[in-house]
Amino acid sequence: MFTSKAEHYGINIKQGVTINAKPALMTTDNGEHTAAVVVFKARQIQSVLPLADALRLANEIADAIAAHRAATHN
Repeated sequence: MFTSKAEHYGINIKQGVTINAKPALMTTDNGEHTAAVVVFKARQIQSVLPLADALRLANEIADAIAAHRAATHN
């Protein structure tokens, strides 16, 4: 399990509330649009993800939360 350093705690808390995701469109090489998700941190684009990768990331986040909940309920 990844463990962040104590000196990063404040910035992690501060930045966490600035991260969000919204529907987006990616433009392909031939000019067509395909569905995507854009991830922002404080209104700055961090990544534009194809739907499959956005869903994979969402599932990984949900799994990480579930792992913590399971560990605290034992």
